[in-house]
Amino acid sequence: MIEVFLYQEKIMKNKFILPIIVLGASVFGQFTVSGQLENYANKPVLVKMYDNAELKLVKNTKTDAQGNFSTNIPKEYNGFVRVDLPTGENISLLTDNKNIKFKTVTGQEFMNKLEVLEGNAQKEFNKVLAMQPLNEVQNQVFPYLMQVYNQSDEFYQAIIKEQNRIKNLSNGTKFSGLVQYEKNLTDLKAEAQNAKDSNIIDQIVAHFVNDDVRLEQSGMFNDLVFAYINLKLSNGNQQENIENKIIAATDEILNKTKLTTSRGQNILNALLNFVPKDQYPAFHKKYIDQAKALTGNVTDQLKKQIGQTANVEIGSKVPNITFDQPIKGKKSLYDIKADQKLIVFWASWCPACQQEIPHIKEYYKNFKAKGGEIVAISLDYDEAEYNKATKELPWFNYTDLMRWDSPIAAEYNINSTPTLFLVDKDNKVIKKVNHVSDL
Repeated sequence: MIEVFLYQEKIMKNKFILPIIVLGASVFGQFTVSGQLENYANKPVLVKMYDNAELKLVKNTKTDAQGNFSTNIPKEYNGFVRVDLPTGENISLLTDNKNIKFKTVTGQEFMNKLEVLEGNAQKEFNKVLAMQPLNEVQNQVFPYLMQVYNQSDEFYQAIIKEQNRIKNLSNGTKFSGLVQYEKNLTDLKAEAQNAKDSNIIDQIVAHFVNDDVRLEQSGMFNDLVFAYINLKLSNGNQQENIENKIIAATDEILNKTKLTTSRGQNILNALLNFVPKDQYPAFHKKYIDQAKALTGNVTDQLKKQIGQTANVEIGSKVPNITFDQPIKGKKSLYDIKADQKLIVFWASWCPACQQEIPHIKEYYKNFKAKGGEIVAISLDYDEAEYNKATKELPWFNYTDLMRWDSPIAAEYNINSTPTLFLVDKDNKVIKKVNHVSDL
């Protein structure tokens, strides 16, 4: 429930209450995601949602002393919301723009003990999830077994009978609009893992061409892009150059969805992530050039793809990092003046970082004496663990408590920790390394 706090006013001001409440609903969110996590008091929780097919952080929040938390979702949304814990555990919950409330326990029983208290879409989708093991057997096990046995065999006929039973069970259950939509995508994804016929490709393409934003919010957008390109590679001339086949398949889908639209850009962004740049450089050059030539609206994700290395190339000026609160009197990275600066991306939860820190401490002694300074950016989201880890680190330490969702990490194109940038007094990159010994 959205809580709107109003000051107690005299009766003569009651006429203003309705407008304030209406405003409050738009400011504080469309609906809420709330939960109770047993044995998880005063600890961090990340609430995420899909934006342009990419999982984005909504809020980094904390449970209270009883393990409760609540987060407002700020816009209309019909799809999956994900709740992440620092341990790597996560829960995806389906919402049709209505409140979600659940409870569970942390640890090995995280999913088994999940109880949905509010949210009819997820309660209904649980029935779909219960059918998934049968569908997996039908799609992945039965086709293999049917190749082993003859059609006249009793066991083969039993497989056919069970296939029909599962099919009738699936088709006989009716779901509401959003749940049925998600079920259709789930079934299509499962079929695409085994099918090689063009009919499945046509179905995937039809979703890309015709569906509304629910496709991006389904959590299966990238899976369907991967299924499309995989099926296209499995069909046709197997002797043809793989890169040429990928380019042809990409051209085909972009011609139908248009690169000028967010749908086309989301597809291209997914493909640029899937296709290794070092193995298929011609593919990357062609489509990055096309993306750079766009003159209209471009999604944030695609902007990162086409410019994500420009900020951290040797000789380029790194992006500024503005601190929420001044650190040693400095408000940003640029405010810290030094002959050279070493920008260290690390995290308290990263074992490799813990091994690296003693070496960085040793390096810092001479580096500082020669006019250098270290600025360490931690990809933590547990404030208590971060404070404990940085308590005795003598340099500038900062975190936005967003882990891999940190916009700072995105700007610097950080894909692993530790990552270190040595920059000059003008904040231009001298060298990028993974270990201080490489300096």
